[in-house]
Amino acid sequence: MLKNIFLKNFKSFKEATLPLSSLTLLIGANASGKSNAIEGVRLLNWLAEGRKLMEITHSVQDSDQVMRGRISDIGYCGESKFIIGCSKSGKWNQLTIELELREDELHIIDESIEDNEEIVPLYKIKSPSKKQNTDIKVEYNNFSVGRVKPIVKCVDSRAVFTQLDSPATFGEKHKRSQKEIPETTKSYQHILGGMLFLDPVPSLMRGSEFKSEKIMRGDGRNLSGVLFNLCEYKNPKKKLLSIIKSLPEQDIKDILFYETDRGKVLLELVENFGGDEKKWEASLLSDGTLRVLAIAGALLSAPKGSLVIIEEVDNGVHPSRAKHLLEAMRELAEERDLRLLLSTHNPALMDAVPDESLGDVVFCYRDAKDGSSKLTKLSDLSDFPALAARGPLGQLATKRIVEKFAKSSVTPEEKKEKALAWINELQQAGE
Repeated sequence: MLKNIFLKNFKSFKEATLPLSSLTLLIGANASGKSNAIEGVRLLNWLAEGRKLMEITHSVQDSDQVMRGRISDIGYCGESKFIIGCSKSGKWNQLTIELELREDELHIIDESIEDNEEIVPLYKIKSPSKKQNTDIKVEYNNFSVGRVKPIVKCVDSRAVFTQLDSPATFGEKHKRSQKEIPETTKSYQHILGGMLFLDPVPSLMRGSEFKSEKIMRGDGRNLSGVLFNLCEYKNPKKKLLSIIKSLPEQDIKDILFYETDRGKVLLELVENFGGDEKKWEASLLSDGTLRVLAIAGALLSAPKGSLVIIEEVDNGVHPSRAKHLLEAMRELAEERDLRLLLSTHNPALMDAVPDESLGDVVFCYRDAKDGSSKLTKLSDLSDFPALAARGPLGQLATKRIVEKFAKSSVTPEEKKEKALAWINELQQAGE
């Protein structure tokens, strides 16, 4: 599973790490850099899908945006080079990619997969391209003694780890390389390429869908098909109904489906109100109800180990039901080994963060000196217990108390240095 995403000289970030957990809530003021952090995650996802950098360059300029703004805005304060990467659990646990904007085109100039316990990387770019050329030389680990490592040719217009997934790429005598490198690169393709950026569009979710739909799409348009498959099994259906109970003013007893034309299905919710049961098909459901159904379906259908990203997760959720929804989402994430990255501005949703997840909240803010964006995990704050004791998170964020703690926090090493300096001053004063 993913442990973190790191960014250097990317957008508004000079250098930052986004830690991930079963439930990570990303909070911060407008223009603090939250969306930029998520764009960094999205860029990793695009690269893992094997897309060419030229596609990303063009997508900045059209409606299918990976990132907002111009291609020249990607680097921090006009920098031409930036780094994105991630760490995951298991062996060969760190992927680092450095890109350069050169003559209005992006090129990968450095990339490697490393492990804390290994001296030699699994692979590393040895010779980057120059000017408009895209050919690069990549040095790979043959797990043999000696500094000189074998070379394979790749292109810098695609992530290298998407080009090293075949055993045939490596020397015939390098059996361990033939096994270990493709296994590792495929694991990164799976974990990064399998991300789900969920942004449900209710107007697309009211129609029928084919029974073959298994995994929720980002816009939720295949809602009925995905929920139909989930409800074929008793346990997922039970969990789905439990999450739906976060909806206000509704007592949902069941979820049913009926077949439409061409073998498609359309969902119906069975509601109990005043002792009477009534069926409501998807075309009649509110936007908020459809959003919650899409969230539940996404978490139940996403492949194990996936990262699910939901911006402004509280849309359509009544404040009184936010706590139930977050607790259910966290429980599902832990059961299915998912990583959830949620963003919100809503103080009521912040107040609803489960106690177990409070320390995993990540606060995004701007540095007072240079204006760069910073990411701070609350449990990493030296005074986190004192902060948690001050009151509910939503109130602390609204009153900017979280910001004050984040900006004034010192590390244990800094505290030790200050204490030693103070002791030294006392000793000198006594002499």
